[in-house]
Amino acid sequence: MEAVVVPPMNVARRNRVGTWSLLLAVAGAVGCRVALRTAPLADAVWLQVVAAGFEAAVVGGLADWFAVTALFRHPLGLPIPHTAIIPARRAKIIESIVSMVEQEWLSADVICKRLARITPSEAITEWLRDATHVERLGAPLRDLLRGLARLLTAAEVVEFVDRALQRQLRDLPINASAGRWLARVASSPSTGAAFDSVALSLANFARRSSTATQLYAWLDRSARYLHAEGQRLVPLVLRRRIVQRTIVEAACGYASAELRSAARDPQHPLRGYVFGAVQRYAERLAEGDPEAIEQVERLRTALIESLEASPLVAEMLARVRSQLEEDLGEADGYLARLIERELRSGIIDLLQDPERRVWFDQWVRTTAIDLLHRHHDQIGLTVRENLEALETSTLVARIEERVGADLQFIRLNGAVVGGLIGVLLALVHRFLG
Repeated sequence: MEAVVVPPMNVARRNRVGTWSLLLAVAGAVGCRVALRTAPLADAVWLQVVAAGFEAAVVGGLADWFAVTALFRHPLGLPIPHTAIIPARRAKIIESIVSMVEQEWLSADVICKRLARITPSEAITEWLRDATHVERLGAPLRDLLRGLARLLTAAEVVEFVDRALQRQLRDLPINASAGRWLARVASSPSTGAAFDSVALSLANFARRSSTATQLYAWLDRSARYLHAEGQRLVPLVLRRRIVQRTIVEAACGYASAELRSAARDPQHPLRGYVFGAVQRYAERLAEGDPEAIEQVERLRTALIESLEASPLVAEMLARVRSQLEEDLGEADGYLARLIERELRSGIIDLLQDPERRVWFDQWVRTTAIDLLHRHHDQIGLTVRENLEALETSTLVARIEERVGADLQFIRLNGAVVGGLIGVLLALVHRFLG
C-alpha cells in the first residue's frame, strides 16, 4: 500500500496565526460593543457575555503577543525591562546548551553505553564487503606505499643495501656446500622458468634495431682492424652494406629463433648445454676442485669491486622505485588489485576467528573510551565555537525560524483561553447578580 504524504502547513501561514487570532478578537470586541449601543440589542445578555469573551480574548492575545515577542526582541522597539530575552541572555543560553549537550545528551556515560552496544568487527566486515569501500581504503594505502618507495633512493638506504650486498658476498662460503646448492638450483623448476625468461628477453634483444646498429658498428671496426693488419679482401667484403645486412639479419634472426625455441622446448640442445655446464660446474665445486673454487673467488672479487666502483645499487634501487611508483599509481594495476584483495581477505579472514573478533571489539571499545575521556571536552568546545561564531541577530533568526511558527499558536491559545475565561467570568457575574 502506497504511503500518503501529507504536505506540511505553509510556514508563512503559521507565522500569521497569532496575528489573525488577535485581529479577530479585536474585531469581535469592537463589533459586540457597537451592537450593544443599538436599541434592539442594548439589553441582550448573551451579547454582553460574548462581548466580555472577545474583550478577554484581546487581553489574552495581547499578553501572549507581548510574551512571545519579548523572547526575541523589544516589543514595539521599547526597551522594556526583561524583554529581548534571547539576545540579552545570549551567553547564558549558549552555556546552557553546551552544558546540556556535553553533560547530558552526549555525556561520557551515554556514549560509553552506546559503544557497548556496537560490534566494530561486524561493522568493518560488512563495510569491507563493498568493493567501493575497499577501493577507498586502498587508495590512501597505495599513496603511503608510494611515499615509502621514495625512500629507496635515499643515500642512507643505498649505502645500507650496498654494504649488505658486499657483506653477503664476502661471507658467502665457497666450498663443497656451495656446489651442492648450485646443483639443487640448476635442477629446480624455478631455475627453468628463469631460463625461459632470460632466453625470451635475449630473443627480444636480438630483434631490436639498436642491436643491429651495434652489430653494424662492430663489423665496421672489425674491417678497419683487419685492414690495418694488412688484409685487403676480407675488409673489402665486410665494408659492403649488403654483406653487413645479410650477416646481421641472419645472426639476429637465427639467435632470436634459437632462443625462443630453447625457452619453449625442454629438450632443446642450447638448454641442455647450459644446464649441463652448470651441473658439471656444480659437481666440480662439490668435489672441491681448486680451479673451480678459484674461478668463483675471482667472480666474487669482481662483483664486490664492481659494487664499490659503480653506482649499480643506486641504479637498481632507482629502477625499483620507478616501477613501484608507476604500478602503485594505476588504480586498476596489478599492485592495486593485490592490495585491495589482501586488505579485504586479510581483514575479513582475521575477523572470522571468534577469539580475534572479541579481542578486536574489546580493543576498539577500550581505545574509543580512552580517547573519549581524554577529549570529551571537545564536544562542548565544538558546540560553543559554532554558537559563538553566530551573530546575535543570526542566532535569534535561526531560533525563531525553528520555533517561531509554533509560538504563534501560543498566541492563538492565549486568545482562545482568554476568551473562554472572559465568557465564564461574565456568566458567573450574571448568576451572582
